[in-house]
Amino acid sequence: MVRLRVEVSQDLKALAYGELEAIAELSGGYPDLIDDSRDLVVDYRGDLEALKRRICRAALIKRVFISNGISEEPLIELDRSRYRVLKRGRQGDAAVIDLHIARLLVNLARTEEDGVFLDPFVGTGVIAQEAMLVGAYVIGMDINPKYLGSLNNNVHADSVNSDSLLSPIKDGSIHAIATDPPYNRLSISDVDLDSLYRGFAKEAFRVLRNGGYVAFSHPTYVDSLDWFLNIGFELVISGLQYVHGGLTRLIYVFKKP
Repeated sequence: MVRLRVEVSQDLKALAYGELEAIAELSGGYPDLIDDSRDLVVDYRGDLEALKRRICRAALIKRVFISNGISEEPLIELDRSRYRVLKRGRQGDAAVIDLHIARLLVNLARTEEDGVFLDPFVGTGVIAQEAMLVGAYVIGMDINPKYLGSLNNNVHADSVNSDSLLSPIKDGSIHAIATDPPYNRLSISDVDLDSLYRGFAKEAFRVLRNGGYVAFSHPTYVDSLDWFLNIGFELVISGLQYVHGGLTRLIYVFKKP
């Protein structure tokens, strides 16, 4: 066991600890939280070199130090400059998620190298691209075919033009799901948001393998927690993300037992 001090984004500290837990799990280890009054202080159980190799993919972690209670030595410092490139906005008539939130969702879903990853509301493809960057095989799905262009001609991805609530994907075939579902009324569908999230919960449980995770951002004015719990998911973590103005979103992570 080794004690670590982990510098993270302060505005998303709870989610940063969730990201650390996820990366530790992918590395075969586990962090015990000791203190989070400023940075995250954890006792880490596991192979430190394996964690060091994996933690480079983090979105919210900035620096990690090994501490003995008296002095510290740096373990790793991460360059977060790429996450300033793309901020939430609009691309045509589609919303674009912040790049660091896209990577965060991919990590919270425990997306593995060579694992099968699904974004059932792929939109502009930002989350799908982040999943490909960590080495996953990606399935991007959208009811609107014009949003699938970013995945075409990529050997590490398949694009599926389908209703995400009635997908052709085989039961239990997906290793991880991360997505940013629509948060206003669908432009080409008569499905209301309540029905959309209820259907999303059902389909995610069907296609996800046992032990798999789903991570997604969620508007605070839609209450879908019970839909995921009632269908059999276990809540792993939730946290708030301030977007802009009066818009705050929840990020949920669920596990299929």
